[in-house]
Amino acid sequence: MQISRSKWDSFIKCPCCFYILEKYNIKPPSTPGHPINSRVDALLKEEFDNLREEGKAHPIFKEYNLNFIPYNGLDEQTLKKYRHNKSGVRAKSKKTDIELFGALDDLWLNKDTDEIVVLDYKATSNKKLGDYTTSTKYYHKSYLRQLDFYAYLLKLNDFKVHDTGYWLICNAQDESQKIFNKTVNFKTTLLSYKLKTDYIEDTLVELKNCLESEKMPNSGDDCDNCRWYNEKKNKGL
Repeated sequence: MQISRSKWDSFIKCPCCFYILEKYNIKPPSTPGHPINSRVDALLKEEFDNLREEGKAHPIFKEYNLNFIPYNGLDEQTLKKYRHNKSGVRAKSKKTDIELFGALDDLWLNKDTDEIVVLDYKATSNKKLGDYTTSTKYYHKSYLRQLDFYAYLLKLNDFKVHDTGYWLICNAQDESQKIFNKTVNFKTTLLSYKLKTDYIEDTLVELKNCLESEKMPNSGDDCDNCRWYNEKKNKGL
């Protein structure tokens, strides 16, 4: 059995929707893609790859007094594989027979500790940029789990992983920009997070038990699809 990072996260968000999809191939309503975000991701990868070739630090590392550089311990094809949605970083779960995989945005190196730094790029446009680590929003909680999962995959592949992960956030809220002029200015910030991976194996056991059960699991607390369906059903519609 293979489980991607996104499928694992969908199980945590709503076991019921996960079960219906995996057992009966009934998909929840789809959401639009994020082509601008994807473009920002692609440009950031090019930017960091250029610095990787030169062994140089990104200016944002200096801004935050971090002795980091883009990690250059992988050959080009391996890095490309790690970034691809269909391949990604792969590892076998310790408590189940599940093969895990997930696609990374990038890897950095903490030169002080010689550890891999897990990160993810985020593009947004918010006047008040919230702290993902203290937010109660379900999609921000998903951001935390995303970094946890990446860190765990790397640990299972015997990488020495730094205990702090980061989001490189590109926020299209530059007050100095007054007109469009075919350009959008982004402010870039780093947000740190103390990684947690101890809980992941237990969730994989729960996930496998869910799929092997004939009983429909409960809905997740933050599932908009189930909430809509239940409200509709309660009103007799």
